[in-house]
Amino acid sequence: MTLNILLAVWAVSIVLALLAVAVVIRPLRVILEDICGTADRARFWALYAALLVVIAPLMVVSTPGLLDAAAAAGIGPVLQRTVFYALLGMLVALLMMGYAVWKPVAVMIASRAKQEPQP
Repeated sequence: MTLNILLAVWAVSIVLALLAVAVVIRPLRVILEDICGTADRARFWALYAALLVVIAPLMVVSTPGLLDAAAAAGIGPVLQRTVFYALLGMLVALLMMGYAVWKPVAVMIASRAKQEPQP
């Protein structure tokens, strides 16, 4: 794979990841403030999650040999596989992040339900 194709693959991966981050960052920070207790802690974990969403797909599309066969076929198959693998990496990162956020939220909801008086 040539350097130009590799740079294009990385650019597509990063753009897709940044779009995902732009969509989830605000709601995530609101939830994280509730979980973490302070805006500073929430900001740290939101940035950590954003880095995870960007780095995970970048690592997947950078796997040695993953796109070599597509590169021999032309730019179309490379872009198609790049988008697929970048989205796969983002999906894995978002699933991990979702589980990490869901678990404490579920505990908080359960504890609030116990504190509410029963009619």
